[in-house]
Amino acid sequence: MNFFKKLFSNKKFGTNSEDTLAEVKELYTEEYFNKRYQEDVIEEHIMDGTRKMIESYFVANKITPVESPINHPKNLDLTVDEGFGFALFCKASNFDESMPPSLLAMAFNDYLIKNYGFKLYKDSEPEYPLRGMTLKYDKNGAKLSLYPIEYAVKVLAYEASFEDLYSRINDNLLRMPDINDVLKG
Repeated sequence: MNFFKKLFSNKKFGTNSEDTLAEVKELYTEEYFNKRYQEDVIEEHIMDGTRKMIESYFVANKITPVESPINHPKNLDLTVDEGFGFALFCKASNFDESMPPSLLAMAFNDYLIKNYGFKLYKDSEPEYPLRGMTLKYDKNGAKLSLYPIEYAVKVLAYEASFEDLYSRINDNLLRMPDINDVLKG
């Protein structure tokens, strides 16, 4: 069985804060998971173009990246907080309005895939329109899921930040439950 937990939920399995684990949202069979989710890969030349677009934004706005690599969450937040805005930059480059969140989402995906071992999937049955692309981290069948395009839209609307999500991901990765404990109880 595969187990999914919601990133922002709270459910206590023990009595102290170190035992606080995220709520179990769904239990899936491997057969259902494999039918619904297809592993995806963003081609490297597309990722190169994405990173170059972000680097170009920094150069055009005379912004110095605060972390390395360029797609670090703190740098991605600077594309929204500093300069004339990544959405306007993309519009000036003749991209349609769907490109800024897509580019930021791909950059964030790349960072989590390379640094944490997340995997990118296409969801054939997304619950909401912006959830067709999902990142999943697998810990022995327990999966942490996030929706990068949906989140990038929130970042561009000043409702969230990549650094905040990054911090929550780090916290949740440390507190992911053992699937056998969840199934027992």
